Amino acid sequence: MHIMYLHYVFFSLVLLSYFDLGSSLYEDQIGKFDWKINQLGKLKFSSIDLKSPTKKVFVATEENVIAGLSTKTGEILWRQILEKNSHGTVQLMHVDVEMVTVTGSGPYTVRGWNINLGNMLYEWSITTVRWRNVKWAVHQGKLYMVNIGAQEAEVSVYNVRVGGQPVTHSLRLPHTPDKHNVVVAGLNLVYIDASKELLISVPLVGNSPSSNVRLPSPGISLTAVTGVSDQLFVRVNHHLVAISADQLKLLDFDVPADSNIAVHTHTAEQNLIIIVQPSEKELTVSGRILETGATVPELSGQLSHVFPLAACEVSSVVCLTRRDKTVTCQLLLSALDHSMVFAQVPGNVMWVREEALTSIVNLELIDLPVSDVEAAIEKEFNIKEVGDLGVSGGSLTMLVRRCDQPVTATADSAHDCFLVSESLLINVNELADLVRDDFGLHKIIVAFTSVGKIYGIDNLSHEIIWQSTLKDVIPFNNIGKAHVPFFIQRTTTHFPNPAQTTVLYRHKDTKETVMYRFNPMNGKSPDGDCLRLGFKLAQAILLPNADDTFLKGLLLLDTAGKLHIFPESCRKAAIQAASSTYLYTADTQTGQLTGYSLSYSSAQELIAVPLWEVKLSQKITAIVAKSPLEKVHSQGRVLGDRSVLYKYNNPNLVAVLTQAPDPLYKNVLSVYLIDVVSGSVVFSAVHKRSLEPIHLVHSENWVIYSYFSDKSRRTEITTLDLYEGKTQSNTTAFSSVWNPIQPMVERQSYILPASVEMMKETITEKGITSKHILVALDNGGVLELPWVLLDPRRPLAATPDLREEAVIPYVPELPTLPEAIINYNQTLLRVSGIHTSPSGLESTCLVTVYGLDLFYTRVAPSKTFDMLKEDFDYILITAVLVGLTVSAFMTKRLAARKALKQAWK
Repeated sequence: MHIMYLHYVFFSLVLLSYFDLGSSLYEDQIGKFDWKINQLGKLKFSSIDLKSPTKKVFVATEENVIAGLSTKTGEILWRQILEKNSHGTVQLMHVDVEMVTVTGSGPYTVRGWNINLGNMLYEWSITTVRWRNVKWAVHQGKLYMVNIGAQEAEVSVYNVRVGGQPVTHSLRLPHTPDKHNVVVAGLNLVYIDASKELLISVPLVGNSPSSNVRLPSPGISLTAVTGVSDQLFVRVNHHLVAISADQLKLLDFDVPADSNIAVHTHTAEQNLIIIVQPSEKELTVSGRILETGATVPELSGQLSHVFPLAACEVSSVVCLTRRDKTVTCQLLLSALDHSMVFAQVPGNVMWVREEALTSIVNLELIDLPVSDVEAAIEKEFNIKEVGDLGVSGGSLTMLVRRCDQPVTATADSAHDCFLVSESLLINVNELADLVRDDFGLHKIIVAFTSVGKIYGIDNLSHEIIWQSTLKDVIPFNNIGKAHVPFFIQRTTTHFPNPAQTTVLYRHKDTKETVMYRFNPMNGKSPDGDCLRLGFKLAQAILLPNADDTFLKGLLLLDTAGKLHIFPESCRKAAIQAASSTYLYTADTQTGQLTGYSLSYSSAQELIAVPLWEVKLSQKITAIVAKSPLEKVHSQGRVLGDRSVLYKYNNPNLVAVLTQAPDPLYKNVLSVYLIDVVSGSVVFSAVHKRSLEPIHLVHSENWVIYSYFSDKSRRTEITTLDLYEGKTQSNTTAFSSVWNPIQPMVERQSYILPASVEMMKETITEKGITSKHILVALDNGGVLELPWVLLDPRRPLAATPDLREEAVIPYVPELPTLPEAIINYNQTLLRVSGIHTSPSGLESTCLVTVYGLDLFYTRVAPSKTFDMLKEDFDYILITAVLVGLTVSAFMTKRLAARKALKQAWK
């Protein structure tokens, strides 16, 4: 027993030794190499509270988040993240002395929140069936739930704090409502009838009769007007309707069609209407007296900001009367690009929260350009122009440029320090700091969102350098997830040619492909706007060859099977690479994969010919290929007997996961490794009773995927490792067509005591550093797992050869040590993606985690072996070097004197 205990202790120590405990953060390192941006999401409900000493804005968002914000800075004072999906959908937010929220879609959860601290005061549930059309209201401590049917509505009244048995009664609806145009205004149910000709108001309580008014034009849209007023208003198209206790009154006040309005009490007999109209570069705000139409001068003006404001909707408004009888208003606006804007009139925009960052679907870290001095050196030694005498400029041209530099510097200093365009406003001093450093750690994060907004973010300071908004675009649908293809056609290394990148979206109405080309350093587009390509995209790849300007072309395959080249200058390079270019498409619903070859193309036309088909007959849930930036440093693995086990490094291998229902095993998960050049299935496996969430990582010669085992009720991770054997088939290049190899597959499964939200492997510049797997957990941590813990060759009992190979014994449970959490106490929930990028240091990998929040950090899987540590003793090493140098000179002098004395003997 003692011997077995010692063995377990030994194996545990060996296992723990593979965690990089020495690279965990010290207290003074927190926030030095990492940062986090806390986000909220698209605004759904809001309320401005100016009564309390610390004035706040309370919001509820589409991301199931409620929060309290400062009215001065927009800083998050407190935040509560509710349940995922429909379980946490906010149906109602009411703010008085406390905040009341209703979440869910049946059953519903009612919660009360402290508005100062954000802590929960009470919670209870409404266990009822899911109803399709439910409206909510809170009034004097009562919660009203209105279930709307075709002929009547059922009203249930609860005590807002304790719930309990509701008091239920029915309301007869005099006309059949249009289910898309029903609102609750105060304690009145207001709706447009099915014929869209009448507006009806039915009181929720009391015996008051219903009232209606005939609309001048068919009612298309009905919204409740925001604001704080003694009277209730609704807007039907461009008409304004006042709601009183016994009647509806159609006001003689036309609201502009493209505007948003709010009504606030001005005097005892008058109401103030605020009208916000978006224009191309700013928002126009005007205030009028509703009853007379008179203009309020102090509430008329334009709102502008550093970045141009998109079209906004008024979410909340509060108006105050000053001592001099003038009126000031504070507005919270929700923009179409998901921005949250807080403004004061008279005044300007006080702050803007870029909440589109919660909808990032793809991002890339791009190298910055060289400094002006380095660029001038490159330009100086790359002179090819011909002078006036027909000879090269040479040293004379260099001298002229040197003399011209002071004049140019003086002329540049006379310009304004801001560069302004339609989509950006950049400080020149900030651009001067955006230069490449010696170790490639300073980069720019280019992030793409599902709402068509593109950001350029400094990865060191997390400041937004530029931003652009694309209109009427939506992302592609990639296996149920939003996806935006992004290609780097030319990097910043080809001076003086500027960097160029291209992103592809779909048009919102026609679903045709939309292309947007831009410089990632400043966001400027040579086209000025998006290019509508006129076809629907099936596949897109970046060509390996470039044209004379170092620009790589895009090869696009449309749904009709026709190929397109962008730009046209890359057609020659595409034709040259046609014989070795292959494409594949996948139908995720039917599970059919089709491969295409371009070898039948001519010098005049590119032709994609179907080459193979694989019908899996199951729904595809994941397709992952290897990263094009990945480099495999070692072609083999040295075994304990000093032989080499060569890796199966197939660059054309794609991992495919499918799911299908099964009458016996409920759900079956299938794994396929497919060569997309030849169409051959290299390996396949089946996991019974396996459910989502499913995540997949494919790198080098191994594949890792996670799933939830319904049989064992736990998260499992399976690893596949592919090898050619102890002889390598081809030492120069891999061929999928000639002499295909059937690889040896090592596989093993492990247990992870947490649910996985996302997985990604680390990547370095040369591929020398050990691989680690970054796992985003549902508890908010990002776990860094060394590949050695997931090695499928881990044995049950260690042999001398495996000890020599440094393979640790197999233990099914994977440890989740706190030291391996790279985000320490910076909790990251709702993670939708992890992006890794190499730096100039081989030891360091740059990591960006996005989802509800945005987090950036660095990891060193094999420690920082190529740089000195922060606590390196420079004084001691300097003293040692000086001492050794002095000793060397003294020893040399003494040796020379000794040799001279011996010569005279």
